[in-house]
Amino acid sequence: MSTSPDRDPIVLPENPLRLSILIYLARPTSKLAGLLETIERALPSFADYEILVLDDGTATGRRYARPNDSDRPHLKIVQFGRLFGESVAVDAAMKMARGDYVMTLPATRPVTENDLQTLMGGIEEGIDLLIGYRTGRMQGLLDRLQVKTFYWMTQRASGARFRDLSSGIRVFRRELATEIPLYGDMIRFLPVWATGRGYEVREFQVQTPHHPEQEKAPSIGKRVEDFQPLVYLNRLLDVLTLFFLIRFTKKPLRFFGALGAFLLVPGLLIDFYMLITRLFLGGAVAGRPLLLLGILLTVLGVQVISIGLIGEMIIFTHSRESRDYSIREILE
Repeated sequence: MSTSPDRDPIVLPENPLRLSILIYLARPTSKLAGLLETIERALPSFADYEILVLDDGTATGRRYARPNDSDRPHLKIVQFGRLFGESVAVDAAMKMARGDYVMTLPATRPVTENDLQTLMGGIEEGIDLLIGYRTGRMQGLLDRLQVKTFYWMTQRASGARFRDLSSGIRVFRRELATEIPLYGDMIRFLPVWATGRGYEVREFQVQTPHHPEQEKAPSIGKRVEDFQPLVYLNRLLDVLTLFFLIRFTKKPLRFFGALGAFLLVPGLLIDFYMLITRLFLGGAVAGRPLLLLGILLTVLGVQVISIGLIGEMIIFTHSRESRDYSIREILE
């Protein structure tokens, strides 16, 4: 059995089930009751499942917890003390979930019976990860621009192309969540991580119910109100984090070495120029800003390269404990 760094060993649950459905509840909503009914209609003959409502600090999930309720014996409410985020909530739920497959659904977005049946079909086909993507969303120009930019940067950073990483509708093998670290906002990039490790990832189009009242384009005032620079900045930082973790986690010296060389080489050239000026041209170099710049770049370059070397030593020390690949099957 293999483990990943900073991760708990993979522990198989007692009394395993076929499926665990995790419903993430981040804010109070009236759609949760309808979602539970949709699940029960879509999976009436599929009794080998459980539902965990992950109440991320809203304190509203308790209204659906009815002790000794024979109609919903598979329903559990996981109440968090405050808002921790979907990644943390799912990671914590994996220690309680008993399913071989895990399905995540958002409590605030519509999910149809056809969507659930498509997800169940992915389980029957043995797909490692199946995610839903939305179409026809009413967005302003600024939102469309930032979404396109976000997915373009994600594709460039990871080499994987996906239509929608934020729908929250997905089903995957249990081992994905136990092998891939979930923290911050990283559950959004679960398909990217899975693709990088060789898992089979597919997409399907979510059949969003038609609501005429949602067809109105947002007003100018609403667009200005929804403009949140901090959200856009966080998405940029997430992509940069993804880029570094995917490309350089196993080879940090390539990143820090290239950055260090970018600083060190100009610094050495400037220092060499100052040396020639002082020894052969008789020029004064003491106190010249160019000399200080050359020394600064040289020192910074050496320090950055040293960080990469330390990272390589750490990776070498823990290389036997990490695994960034998947074996689908062994044929004999």
